[in-house]
Amino acid sequence: MTDKTASVSPENTTSALSHLAFCALVALGLARQDGIAGTPYAENLFLIRWLATAQKQKRFPRSVAIDIQWLLERGRKHGPAGHLRQHLEYLFRSCSGNLAAQSDLFRLTYASETLKDQGWDNYVLDAHEWKSGVVPTPSQHNGFYVEKTALNAAFAQDGRHLHPVTFRVVGDADRFMHVMAEYGLGTRRLGSTATGHTIALEPA
Repeated sequence: MTDKTASVSPENTTSALSHLAFCALVALGLARQDGIAGTPYAENLFLIRWLATAQKQKRFPRSVAIDIQWLLERGRKHGPAGHLRQHLEYLFRSCSGNLAAQSDLFRLTYASETLKDQGWDNYVLDAHEWKSGVVPTPSQHNGFYVEKTALNAAFAQDGRHLHPVTFRVVGDADRFMHVMAEYGLGTRRLGSTATGHTIALEPA
C-alpha cells in the first residue's frame, strides 16, 4: 500500500482548513442576522446543511474532505451537543496563524489537542508500561500512546524535533497521520497488528 501522507502540503492543507472554517462561520453569522440560526438546534442544522452542500458541490480542496466528513458525522450523530461552531472556531484559530513558524513541539501539541477534541484518548506511558506492550483500551474507538522518556528525548528545549519517536495508535491510523500532516508533522507507519498500529513521528 502506498503511503500518501508525505504528499500532503501542510501549508496548503492548513490554508484550506482555515478557509473552510472562515466560510462556514461567516455563513452562520449571516444566517443569524436573518434569524435562521438563533437556537443551538437551528445552528447545528444550518451547519450540517452548509457542510453537506459544500461536500456535494466540492467547494473545497480534497485535502480537507476528511475534515468536512468528520464534521458532518459529528453534527448528525450528536446534534447541538456536537458543538460544530466551536470546532470550526477552533480550526480557524489554530490554522489562521503562521503554523510553519511555530516549533515542532508546539505543532505536535496542537495536533494532539485536535485529536483529543475529536474524541481520541491520549496517554503518556512510563517506561515500564511501554515495555509491557499493553495498550490501554480507548474509551471510544481511537487512541494514541507514547513513552514519556522517548517523547522528551525527541525534542530540544526550543521545541525542535531531533529524533524519531514512536507512537502506538489504536483505531483510525490514517486519521492520526492525516492530522499530524495538517500540522506539518511527518509520520511513517512501521507496522500493524490486530490490536493497533506502530507509527513513527519523524523530524523534517
